[in-house]
This record gives sequence, C-alpha cells and structure tokens, in this order.
Amino acid sequence: MSSISARSLSLLLLLALPAAAEMAAPTDPRSIILLRRDCRSEIGRHEVTLFANGTVRLREGLPQDPKMTLAELNPEELAAFRARLAGEDLSEVEERAPGGVEGAWVESCVLELLRGDELRRFRYGRYESLPLTLSRVLTVADDLAAQVDPRAGAQHLPAGYIPRTGDVLRRVDGELFEVRGQTADKQGVELAGVQVPLTLYVPKSELSKEFVALESRRQP
Repeated sequence: MSSISARSLSLLLLLALPAAAEMAAPTDPRSIILLRRDCRSEIGRHEVTLFANGTVRLREGLPQDPKMTLAELNPEELAAFRARLAGEDLSEVEERAPGGVEGAWVESCVLELLRGDELRRFRYGRYESLPLTLSRVLTVADDLAAQVDPRAGAQHLPAGYIPRTGDVLRRVDGELFEVRGQTADKQGVELAGVQVPLTLYVPKSELSKEFVALESRRQP
C-alpha cells in the first residue's frame, strides 16, 4: 500500500510541475522584456528596453544617476518592431566577452533578446566588428531609442557640430576637453583634458554621445 501511495504521490507531483511553472512565468506584458541593450563605460550609460506591452524605456547619463525617459508604441508599431526582431536568425551567433578598443570612455555592451521562451544574451564592445544579423538587431535597438526624446530639456552639442581645433567640450561627467585636431585617418578627434591629464581619441560619430556641450570656441 505504501509503495502504491508513493507512486501516486510522485505522479501527482509530476503533473503539478507544468502548472506550477506556468504560474511562475510572467504573464503581465509590462514585466516581459523583449529586448534590452545596456552599454556602459566609466563616464556614461545608455540603456534601451522594449517591454511586451509596447513601453520603451531609455536610461542614459552618468552611470550612478542615469536619466530615465519612457515612450509608448501603438499596437502597429509594436508589431512592426517584433517582426523585425523575429526576422533575424541569431542561432549561430555566440555569446562572447568584449574585445577590441578599450578605455574609460569606450562602452561595453550587453544585449538581451527574448526568442520564444528563451532569453539570449550577447556581449560586445562598442567598436567591435559584429555579425551582420547582430548588427541589424542593434539597429532595431537604435530605432527604439529614437522613439523616445531623451534630449528634451537636456544639453547637447549643436546640431551638425563640426569640431575645430581649440573647441572646448564638456563631457557627460562634467570634465572639459579641448579639441587638438583630427586623428591620422580623419575619422576621429583628438581631445586633451583641460584640468585632467588625459588624452582621448573619439570617433566623430560618437562625439554627441560622449560630450553634451560646446563650452567655448576660439575666434578665427
């Protein structure tokens, strides 16, 4: 009798496991993350998250005190973004440690992506060469961030800013840097700290992410 009871009890427990797992799984779309990209360096943070209910959350600024901004996608917009994400095959893209260019101002990123019931996680450096499919997913993340207006009420470099030698820029952490000139390949800018003994080499396309204001400019 005891052995029969034990088998019956085991069967009941096995039948109960799927139900328990289903109850434990998040069902509120506000708590389900479809995509999250979090890029950080010692001087700043930029994170964009898409929730299953269509909320887009953007957090950026200083690592210890990022500013949070929200936007809401309508059902059609959400469906379009989900279709773009579902259309990318990442089955052969492996998680890896960031590599390539390193430095206090170079971001290290983590991408989390929900594929069915599985949460995939990818790590990469800001200036790494990435697989094409992963790059397209990151483009989706950029487009999601563009749905939010993170610059409302915030300072930023002038629209269409072109760096000149002698310009003094304020970095996101408040430090001032003076433009010394272009890099040898003409793709980046060399900057020197005004008060800190630090030289930076920043791609021109990244200036607006690292610096928030043009403090002064020499007269020609």
